[in-house]
Amino acid sequence: MTISIGDYNTIMDDRNIFNQIVYTPLSEALRLLEERQKDPVLMAKVNELLKGDIPEVLKNKKCGVLCRQIATPNNETRMFLSIAKDNNFSPVLLEFQDDKFTSNNKYKHSLGKLFIKNDDNLGLDSFIDEINIIDFTKHDGKKLRDIVTLWEEPLVDFHRRLFVLHDYNTTDFDFHDVSLWLKNNGDTALNYYTNLLTLFTCYGILFENFLISKDSEGDFTEKIVLPAIEKVINLTGVKPLIVPIEPMDLETENFWLHHLSKVKTLIPKK
Repeated sequence: MTISIGDYNTIMDDRNIFNQIVYTPLSEALRLLEERQKDPVLMAKVNELLKGDIPEVLKNKKCGVLCRQIATPNNETRMFLSIAKDNNFSPVLLEFQDDKFTSNNKYKHSLGKLFIKNDDNLGLDSFIDEINIIDFTKHDGKKLRDIVTLWEEPLVDFHRRLFVLHDYNTTDFDFHDVSLWLKNNGDTALNYYTNLLTLFTCYGILFENFLISKDSEGDFTEKIVLPAIEKVINLTGVKPLIVPIEPMDLETENFWLHHLSKVKTLIPKK
């Protein structure tokens, strides 16, 4: 017997219903992760569904995961790493470096145009500098791993240096490019997203704020994320463990994309 999570339009129109269906509170997610990892039947089922293709970085530990095309220490990532430290789980930053760059995607655009706060306070109304660090016309459609900055530094390397600038010990967490894994785990977005969310039934907790706005990113949530969650529940019998990075009401703002002012020190002056 399959389980239906309901009408997707209705879910997208009601934030409370959406949150209940998609998310799990952190304390409960940590408890369920530990419980599920001790369940040999569930673990065997997930391994069978994924044909044993479990990223090594997710095995044998209690981990939380943030998935982004290129990891960078913006407000979102710094909040995620802080939550990991406070709750004693291993943070993993999964990347999709083979994804193609487009300025139409807000996050990808923010990798090439940095939003940098001047005063580093938490107010949403503080002044923001927007600084281009890549040639957008030149790199549109290229794989992110192949993009270089205006001063010819690989874009991935620049964003890695930002972690060092913020005094992070990068041996305390894992960077892992899942480009090949995604390629091997589905020929469509729905298929690979289903497999990705299947991982988070028992191999970690996904930290994500899915958008329900009336735009292309909201469309992705409705047409890919919700069907994938429903499919995972029907395949495994359990809900994927997804925890939001609060506050969620900032989804229409660029707050999560903002960088601290110190980032300017790594950008060569013209």
